[in-house]
Amino acid sequence: MYRRCLLCLILLPTLAVRPLHSQAPANSPAPPASNVVATVKASVQRVLVDIVVTNDKGEAVPDLKQKDFEVLEDGKPQTIATFEQHHGAAPNQIVLPPMPPHVYTNFPVTQSADAVNVLLLDALNTPTRDQTFVHAQMIKYLKTIPPGTRAAVFTLASRLRMLQGVTTDSSELLAALNRTDAGTHASPLLASEAESDADQRRVDFLMENDQGPPPNTLAQAGVDPVNAAKQFLADSAAFMTEARVSLTLEAMQQIARYLATVPGRKNIVWFSGSFPVSIFPDPDLPNEFSIQRNFDDEIRKTSDLLAAAQIALYPIAAEGLASDSVFEANNREISEKRPSLAARDQVKELHDRSTTRDSNHLVMEELAKDTGGHAYYNTNGLSDALARVINNGTRYYTITYIPANTAMDGKFRHIQVKLENAKANGKYTLAYRRGYYADDLHTALSAGQKPDSDPLLPLMGRNLPDYTQILYKILVQPSSPQPADDAPLIGSNPDLKKPFTRYGVDFAIAVNDLKLDPASDGGRHGSIEIALIAYDREGKPLNFVVTTGNVVLHPNVYASTQKGGLQIHKEIDVPREYVFLRTGVYDLLSNTAGTLGVPLIDAAAPVAK
Repeated sequence: MYRRCLLCLILLPTLAVRPLHSQAPANSPAPPASNVVATVKASVQRVLVDIVVTNDKGEAVPDLKQKDFEVLEDGKPQTIATFEQHHGAAPNQIVLPPMPPHVYTNFPVTQSADAVNVLLLDALNTPTRDQTFVHAQMIKYLKTIPPGTRAAVFTLASRLRMLQGVTTDSSELLAALNRTDAGTHASPLLASEAESDADQRRVDFLMENDQGPPPNTLAQAGVDPVNAAKQFLADSAAFMTEARVSLTLEAMQQIARYLATVPGRKNIVWFSGSFPVSIFPDPDLPNEFSIQRNFDDEIRKTSDLLAAAQIALYPIAAEGLASDSVFEANNREISEKRPSLAARDQVKELHDRSTTRDSNHLVMEELAKDTGGHAYYNTNGLSDALARVINNGTRYYTITYIPANTAMDGKFRHIQVKLENAKANGKYTLAYRRGYYADDLHTALSAGQKPDSDPLLPLMGRNLPDYTQILYKILVQPSSPQPADDAPLIGSNPDLKKPFTRYGVDFAIAVNDLKLDPASDGGRHGSIEIALIAYDREGKPLNFVVTTGNVVLHPNVYASTQKGGLQIHKEIDVPREYVFLRTGVYDLLSNTAGTLGVPLIDAAAPVAK
């Protein structure tokens, strides 16, 4: 209801701007990031749980009642506060009145819906041949997708890209998948079969030409040429895996922020060849634990953002029906090696592939179970799996409860949902998120977040969606007058060539979307980051302005900002050509964000010489 009331702010016909003394210079240091995590939906301690109930045929079960459900937290029964059944109803669209010239807003026009489906094609963790198979299966399904289904398409390669935002038009989804940038991309961090084969041949060569006695101690093993080669290859693979984990988790966090304010349940259908969230010890190395990494902090942060955004993960293995390449006709000829080496390598390859495959499936099951989704693997019917995900993921039940344990102690609380009918318990399957961290609701950073990292810039990519956790509107127009010829450049690109146009950007930010702590004088204090990034048509950054500052609102100023928004003026110089300007606001206390992109095409604007 609060966000609906913000229409009075967003739809003001004019934008009066006054600079605030709270704005800090660009080199002001950012305050340390908070060390607590947001997991539940409201500012009160109310926990929201979506439940998909399916029968023994995998079909969604409708028309259950609140009395049919029992909810427990850490084994203790909880009182259900609200109950809803969702049938996949069409969303309600708001038509905004026409904006004044050069005024834009990130206010979401979809106000209610049962579910949104995000199709994520993961090229970062998927071999090229499997990407081709997934792409064909997705197109096959989208040609028969039920009318009115809300879906978006993202890809993940070296970074996350949004190919198509949320839409009910299947033709737009198909057009996005048929674009050239939606095709296959060789992962820079995933070794191909040819590269893995070459690495194994290198080790085989060293072993065949090794004339010395086998090492007897750990010190000897560390300097042994064969072991040294194995350790080097393992360390390199671990480094690439660690990079893939970081990029994958960052992408999930970006999607979660995008979907955080979209009403209803969100189903992320994640097509991937691997799910690299853990690295197991390798018993074939001198130090089998040397390549292990701990991603607990980032995994926890990602899990919490997904839970806060009401997101369920549906991992789908991109390889289809799995087989072992050891038995394929194009496998390495045994005659190329000594029989003993060939037999040893076949056994090791079978073991490694089986361990990797089992690990992937285990991770998929855990991701789905923890978020209320379902994992699909070892099947060639990916389009059928996708159809089932979207059908069941839009037919679900939502319950909320206020936990009996009100302590916000940061501990993990286990959620268990049962059906009261004992017979139903035996023939129905329930999918729901299995817990949450009882942390401060106003933050979304884990203890592992580095204080000196910039939280807004990862959300400012050219092809990322507009985020709406913080609502605002902007007035964007060329500055008048334009700067003199010898005026210093505004922006952080010293190589920006003249002629350029200076644009002014006037923000009106919904103050109630910011976390402002009460001050002793009755005012409010906070801290925000403002960013402007200009891109060319190909998505190359041209110039950027980033400012971090403290917000100090005295009581009389705070009252006025609640009506007209927190108003801040920024400027940036851009080339005299087509420019896509990405704007962003980040609340450093609540770790929430708002972004908005607008095209700048104003060839008639006066420019600096």
